[in-house]
Amino acid sequence: MIVFDIATKLPASITKRDLDQLGRKIGKALRQKSKREICIAFVTEKAITKLNKDYRGINKPTDVLSFEPSDIIICEAYAKREAKRRALSTREELIRLAIHGVLHLSGYDHCTDKEEAEMFSLQERLVNDMMEL
Repeated sequence: MIVFDIATKLPASITKRDLDQLGRKIGKALRQKSKREICIAFVTEKAITKLNKDYRGINKPTDVLSFEPSDIIICEAYAKREAKRRALSTREELIRLAIHGVLHLSGYDHCTDKEEAEMFSLQERLVNDMMEL
């Protein structure tokens, strides 16, 4: 089971209950035997741009960053724009980004076509499961 430790105020479009359910679903999908705590923070574009520049050398905002061993940083403003562009709810996009971050922390990546197909297939299955609740 994955337990999200929420380090910042939650965006209005996602709830603690969403993250609790998500943690159970991801933990089950990853066959997580023991409780795993992951810190999740929702930050501004300015903050995520600085982190992206400092840690990846890319001086622009991004949607989500994952830091070993157990931190996920999500930019709500970026997620809102992406959700609008794709005609999705912000809730769905924030859930997608949380899943994406956990998958990276669990060893998944998308550097090759094969890795991308595996990671995104699992990610979208989990997103769809969450949207059915």
